[in-house]
Amino acid sequence: MRYETALDAQRHCQAENDNESQEKFPQCKTELLIERHGSEVYTVSVFYKFQDEVHSAFYCCGVDELRKEDGIDVAIVTEANRRRKFKVLFECFSHDTTCSCKKFYRIGIPCRHMIWMWKAKNLKSIPKQYILDRWTINATQKPVLDISCLDTEDDRRVVINEMWSEIFSCVSWVKGHEEDFIKNIREFKNIIEATKNVTLEDTQNVRSSEHDIEMLIGCSIPDEILVQPPKVSKNKGTGVHDGSGTSGSKRLKGAKEIAVEQSKKKTKRKCSGCGELAYHDIRNCPHKA
Repeated sequence: MRYETALDAQRHCQAENDNESQEKFPQCKTELLIERHGSEVYTVSVFYKFQDEVHSAFYCCGVDELRKEDGIDVAIVTEANRRRKFKVLFECFSHDTTCSCKKFYRIGIPCRHMIWMWKAKNLKSIPKQYILDRWTINATQKPVLDISCLDTEDDRRVVINEMWSEIFSCVSWVKGHEEDFIKNIREFKNIIEATKNVTLEDTQNVRSSEHDIEMLIGCSIPDEILVQPPKVSKNKGTGVHDGSGTSGSKRLKGAKEIAVEQSKKKTKRKCSGCGELAYHDIRNCPHKA
């Protein structure tokens, strides 16, 4: 019950975050097109962190030195409230940007120094190599697992991943038409099942159930079975049964159990073996040779 409750809580939280990212549009603090682009691609919580970097780059950062080295723009960026200076490298053709603070490599969000360089170069959007999929709105629309099945060919795995990607994409953008989507999926499923039943009857190379089990568990059925189920045994009351219908010797009784049984007997009898009055006879006489 706790496992199901935890999963329901996670799904509810994810649904709320997805709705907030897709339906709400955060307000921009600056007029930079890069900030507007960030509001379109990032989730709300990640955009607020990116917005702080844009705001600091717009109001707090400046340049101490700007030069070119082997076709690469090198800028020494300073901040108003910090003594440390940061070296930013920018490649004009591929827009590759690196900063000595290494914040992008630690967090995955462009730092204020990189954004200052992009602003100086009049970039209207964030370079695609600096937009990580895990921070974007469409992150859940892409397959996150490598689907494995009985057929392990690379081409089939790629096709299955593309199928899951299309399904996730449809589920994310089908708002308002859920009933039509479910109806179409069910009709397509019925068509596939009908076609599959017909082809199974005409196909001769259909794998048997034993082969499917072998592929599933990863080993083949042995030719000789050495391990057999145990024989039926009864270890209480009338001895051990070996499955043949006959029983072995009866179990041994303790002294206490024998004394209790003898105390329940009403009178003593004379044993013809020892000639004494006792609770035994000649068959179980203790003095019998």
